[in-house]
Amino acid sequence: MGFRDIGSVPNRREVEAKLNGMGDYVKMDYLQRLLKQNIDFDTKKFVLVKLAQIYEPRGMFADAGKLMIVSAEINTTFDGKMNDFMKGAEMFVKAGRYDESDIAFQKALACANTSQKVELKIKRKEMIKGHAKDLMKKDKRNNAMQAYEKLLSIELSDPEKREVQNILLGLYEKLGRSEISIV
Repeated sequence: MGFRDIGSVPNRREVEAKLNGMGDYVKMDYLQRLLKQNIDFDTKKFVLVKLAQIYEPRGMFADAGKLMIVSAEINTTFDGKMNDFMKGAEMFVKAGRYDESDIAFQKALACANTSQKVELKIKRKEMIKGHAKDLMKKDKRNNAMQAYEKLLSIELSDPEKREVQNILLGLYEKLGRSEISIV
């Protein structure tokens, strides 16, 4: 009647209620098991995003990115798809997986209107620039070099391009790279 069968698949509200009071590792295990079940789209989207939110602060950026891509693919609105693809792109940038980030970014662009495309390009540039600066602060020079090289490969103004080139020259010197080829 009003009761659900034991062993039945939970809905979003039941999943949210069950997550309260759980530690993050127990939540991760529970949510991963739910993804293997035949759950409805709303619940699946919630589980994917929730799991990505748990992964991100733990530095599991590539896994979080993959979850956001799956979430984007089942999203029912263009804005929702665009936002999830951009979140996936951001997670892949943080993971240093720029090819996967590019794919997610292109999918986000495909869902955007003309004004949103301009905003997305600016957001992507700031995302990569912020990541590169964070890497420099952590003294991860090789990773920072890769991030700045990626930044140089996207659309930049001339002053931005010169700034990135100068940073890269400094990084190349510190890393002892002699084959400097900045366009």
